[in-house]
Amino acid sequence: RRMNTTTTTTTIKINIKDDIVEEDVSGDCTHYTAPTTTRTTTEDEDTMASSAETPLRPTKHVRSQSLAELTFKDIALDATEEECSTDFAGVRAMCAKIVRGWGSNTTLDVSRVSGGITNALFKVRRREHDDQVEPMASTEEDIPKAVVVRVFGPGTDCFITHRAVQGETSYFLNEHGFGAKVLGVFANGLVEEFIEATGVSPAELANGGALLKRVARDLARLHRDVVPDLAPRAKDVDVGVARDNAIWDTLRLWFDMAYDIANDPASSSSDESKRAMLASCQIDDKCRETLFGVVRSRCDQAGSRTVYCHNDIHAGNFLFDRKNDVLTLIDYEYADYGPRAFDMANMFCEFAGFECDYTRYPTAGLRREFYNAYSNEPEEALALETEVAAWTPVTHVFWALWAIIQSKFSSIDFDFVGFAAIRMRAFRAAAGDAEKWVPTNEAVANSD
Repeated sequence: RRMNTTTTTTTIKINIKDDIVEEDVSGDCTHYTAPTTTRTTTEDEDTMASSAETPLRPTKHVRSQSLAELTFKDIALDATEEECSTDFAGVRAMCAKIVRGWGSNTTLDVSRVSGGITNALFKVRRREHDDQVEPMASTEEDIPKAVVVRVFGPGTDCFITHRAVQGETSYFLNEHGFGAKVLGVFANGLVEEFIEATGVSPAELANGGALLKRVARDLARLHRDVVPDLAPRAKDVDVGVARDNAIWDTLRLWFDMAYDIANDPASSSSDESKRAMLASCQIDDKCRETLFGVVRSRCDQAGSRTVYCHNDIHAGNFLFDRKNDVLTLIDYEYADYGPRAFDMANMFCEFAGFECDYTRYPTAGLRREFYNAYSNEPEEALALETEVAAWTPVTHVFWALWAIIQSKFSSIDFDFVGFAAIRMRAFRAAAGDAEKWVPTNEAVANSD
C-alpha cells in the first residue's frame, strides 16, 4: 500500500561525515523506475484503445544474472530508527554487496522514502561520474544509477500469504515485463531498480481517454499472460480449486486476526478513542456471516474469472515515465490468484483515496470506457459491471481487515483504525443492498 496523494516535496539535507543525505518526506512516493524497454507510440492512443489490436507488450528485462545469483538470504536489514540514525550504514553495506557493479568504495547517497504504509523504503543513488565501481559490468550502462531498498514491515509475513516467495514472484513478473527490475533478494526485503517516473493520479484517470485505456489494457495483459506457479496453502488440494478459493482463504485468515484484535481489550486498553473506533468496525459473528454467506453467494453467482490478480490496483501504482512513454505497474506484494473483478472494483474504490471521498468514484460512463478497453468482446465488457458490483463489498472489507491488523503490527504513522472504520461502513452499506453497491458518502455515513 502506498499513499496516493500528490503533495509538495520537502527535502531535508543532513550533513553526515562527507556525504549529504537527502530525505524525501513527500507523500508522493514515486520511487520506482522504468523498465529497460521503451514503448514507442506511432499512432493516436485513442485509436489504438478502440481497436481490436493486441496491446503493445514490453519485452523482458535484460538479465545477466539468475535468480539464485540475486538471492542473499543470509542478509537481513533493520529498518528501525537506529538504522536511519547511523547514516544508513546497513543499507549502504547491503547495496555494496548486492547491487551489480557497486562496491564498498562506491559513493552512495541514501534517503528514507515516505509514503508507503506497509514497508520501509530507502532510495540509494550512486554519485554521478563515480569511478569507484566494481569491474563486474561490461559497460557503464549496465551499472544501476539508483535503486530502491524495500524492507518488509514487521509482522507482515503473518498475513501476506506469499511473502516468503516474493523475490521469486517479482523475478517472474519481470520476465513478462511487469514491475520494477529486481536486483537483489535478501532475507526480509528486495532491492529494485529505481524508476524515473511519476505516479498516475486518480484525477488523470477520471478524465478518461488514452491513459485510462492504457491502464485497462495493462491490467488485461496481467490477467491474461501472467500465471505464476504458487503453491496452494493446503497440501493435497487441487491447484484450480485452491486458486478459486485463494481470496476467501486470505479473508478468513485476516478476519480471524482482525476479530482477535478488535475484541481484545488489551489491544487498545490505554486508548479509549481507539477502543471505540475498533468497536464501531463491528468485526463480529454477524459480520462474518454477512461476508462469507451473503456476499460470497453474490460473488459466486457473478462468476468472475479466476486470474492472477494484483490485489492493490490504484492509480498511484501505475508509474508513468512521460519522457519515454512507458507505463509500469508496480507493488505486487498482495498479488495472488483471484477474480478479475476484484482488481477493477478495487481500482474504482481507490479513486476516493485514503480519505474515502466517494464523490470521486468513477461514473458509469467512465467504468464502461474502462471495460471496453479491458476487453474487445462487447458481451464480456457488459458482464464486467455485474462482476464488479458483486465484488465491491469485498474490496471494502479486504482493506478494513488489513488496516485493523496493521494497527497492531505497523510502526508507521497512519490512522489504520480510522480508515478501517470507514471501509467497514462502506462494506455494510454495499452488503446490505446489492442494488446500491456504488459507494456514496451519504450511504457510508448512514450505514451504522
